[in-house]
Amino acid sequence: GTLCTLPQSQKLDNTSWGVKLDKCVGEEVTFSIMSAVSAPVGYYKVLIESSCITEESPGSPNVTKVTCPEEIFMLFNCWCPEDTVYLEDEAQRQEYVLNDTGLIWVGTYRDFEPIPWNFGQYEVCVLECAVYLLSNANLAVGARSDPVKLTRALSALVNSNDDGGMIWGRWTETYPPNSTDPTEWVGSVEILRQYLLNEEPVRYGQCWVFSGVLTTLLRCLGIPARCVTNFESGHDTDCSYSIDCHYDVEGNPVDELDDSIWNFHVWNEAWFKRNDLPPGYDGWQAVDSTPQEASESIMRCGPCPVQAIKQGDVYLPYDCGFLFAEVNGDKIWWKVEKDGSMAVEYIDRNCIGKCISTKAVGSDDRLDLTSCYKHPDGSLEEEEVITKVAHFGSRKEWTVKSANRDVQVDIGHETAVMGSEIKIPLQLTNTNSNSSRTISLSAHVKCAAYTGRTDNKQPLIKTLTNVLELSSNESDTLTISMSPEEYIKKIRAGSTLRLFLQLSVQETKQVYATQETFLVKKGSGVMVTCSSTTVKQYEDFDVTCTYTNTTSTKLTRSYFYLEGPGIRRSKKLYCGTVQPNSTIERTLTLSAYRVGERVLFVKFCNSKIPNAIEKVKIVVEEAEPTEVI
Repeated sequence: GTLCTLPQSQKLDNTSWGVKLDKCVGEEVTFSIMSAVSAPVGYYKVLIESSCITEESPGSPNVTKVTCPEEIFMLFNCWCPEDTVYLEDEAQRQEYVLNDTGLIWVGTYRDFEPIPWNFGQYEVCVLECAVYLLSNANLAVGARSDPVKLTRALSALVNSNDDGGMIWGRWTETYPPNSTDPTEWVGSVEILRQYLLNEEPVRYGQCWVFSGVLTTLLRCLGIPARCVTNFESGHDTDCSYSIDCHYDVEGNPVDELDDSIWNFHVWNEAWFKRNDLPPGYDGWQAVDSTPQEASESIMRCGPCPVQAIKQGDVYLPYDCGFLFAEVNGDKIWWKVEKDGSMAVEYIDRNCIGKCISTKAVGSDDRLDLTSCYKHPDGSLEEEEVITKVAHFGSRKEWTVKSANRDVQVDIGHETAVMGSEIKIPLQLTNTNSNSSRTISLSAHVKCAAYTGRTDNKQPLIKTLTNVLELSSNESDTLTISMSPEEYIKKIRAGSTLRLFLQLSVQETKQVYATQETFLVKKGSGVMVTCSSTTVKQYEDFDVTCTYTNTTSTKLTRSYFYLEGPGIRRSKKLYCGTVQPNSTIERTLTLSAYRVGERVLFVKFCNSKIPNAIEKVKIVVEEAEPTEVI
C-alpha cells in the first residue's frame, strides 16, 4: 500500500523518509518530518501514534492515534539537487516553474507574433484538476515519482481522444453553439475549471491550447516546463521520417498518401533527468498533448530528449522519429506510377522546422531554439544525421537522390495587411552558364488552415500561368498581385494564404514544386485601461476595454473576454455588432485577491478576427486585516 511508517531519527536525510523530535515542552511535542526525494506526487495524510506508560498501567501502554486534519500535497522540487527535475539556474526556476503568465508564438516563419497566455498554476482549481487527472491516469502510485511516466500520462490526458481527457481538438471553420472557438481562449484556468465542474471534455482546443494547459499542469506539479513553437512543422504519417507529397503520372495530387506541413505547431518542453536512458539525454524533453498520431495506440507524444531529436536517435523513447520529422524531415515530391511504384521528383532539404521559439527567461523577448533541435541546414553534421535516420524510415527501400537543377526560384515577401493589395514576387534564375531554359510556370493561391490543409471546396483566390525563356545566367521576376476584392471575402479567421508553385523545364524535363505561406495581418485594435494601476487586495477597480474595427467587414456576435491570475473569475462583456471603421467601448468592475504584480488579459472575440488580445499590468497591495472580506 501507500502507508509509510517513519522511524524516529537523530538526523534527517532527504534520500529517505524520517521524523525527528525537535522539542518537548510540557504536553506539547514538536516533530520535523522529512520526505524522501523520490516520494510520489500527490496528497498525503499524517497519522501520529503515541504510547505512554503510566503508573496506573505499567505493563500496558496507552496508545493514542491522531490524524492531522490538514492534507499535504507533495510536489516535485526543482530546487533540490537530488530531485530528478532539479534545475540549477534560479532565473530559469522563476520562469519555468513560478511564472504564471507567458507568451506563445503563432503565425508563419515569415510573420510570427506572440500571444499572451494565462497559465494560472496557483489557482485552486488547477491543483484539484491535476489530482483528478492523475487519479484517471492508470499510473501506479510509485510511478508518480517518475517525471517520464507522469508527463507521458498527462500528454494523453490533456486531449480527450482515448481516455475521457480534458480537451476536444477541432480544426474547422465554424464551431457549434455552447462551445468555444479555440482562438477565444486566453489561458488555461477557465478550461481546467470547466473540466473539473462538468467532468467532461471541454470544447474546443488546438495546438497552442493543448500546450498552454499542459504547461500549467506541469508547473503546478513542480516540473519546469515551457511552450515551444515550431514553424513549418512537418506531420509525418507513415514513419518515413520525411514529409512526402505525391503526384500521379498526369500531375494530379494523390492526397491520401500525403503528409502535411503546419504553418506552426506548439508543443512543450519539460526539464528532468532521463534515468531510463544512457547518459547524455538529461535536460529538456519534448512532449506534445495535441492529438496528431497515436503512440502505442494512444494519442500522446513524448517525452523525448531534445538532444536525441538533434542527433537523429529515432530509435529512442518516446516518439523521437515523429518529432525528428517535425523539425528536420526532408520534403520529398514523389511521382506515383500506375502500378504503384514511386520515384523521387524533387527534394527540399531545408523547408521543415524554422524559427523554433519560446519565451526568453525574464523578458517578453523570443528565444530561438532551432540550434537545439537541428544542426545548421546544409552542414556536414546535418547530412550525417539525415543519412542515419534514413536507415530507420519506412521508405528506406526507395533510393532518394535529389537531381541537380539549374533553375532557381526565390519567393519574395512583403507584409500582407488586410484591406491592402497583396503582392508576391517570384524571381526565376537560369543558373546554367551555357544554355537557355524554357520554363513553364503554374501558380495557385488558396486559403489554408494553419495545419497546412486546404479545402477543395474553397475557390482559388488567384491563378497565374506563364512560359518564360531565360538566357544563360539570366533572371526575371513575375509578381502575383491580389486586390482586396479578390481575397477579402474568401479568407477566414485564423487562416493564411498558401501559394502552390510548380515549374517544369522544357529542355531538361526537370520539375520543381514548392509551397509558401503568407499571413494576412489584421491588427489588434484592442486597448485596455484601468482606473488605477495600483489597487488594494479585494478592492474594486474598473477596466475599460476598447476595440477599433479597422476592416471593411461588419463584426457580429462580438464580445470582450477578461481573465488573469489572481483576478476573481473570468468575465465576458458582450458588444453585439461592431460596424466597419468604428470603435466600441465597455467597462467592467473587477477585484484581485492575490498580492503582487498581476496581469490581466483582455481579448476581443469574433470569428473573423483572431489574436486581438492585449494585456495590462496592475500592482495589488495587501489589504489591512480589517479590510479583508
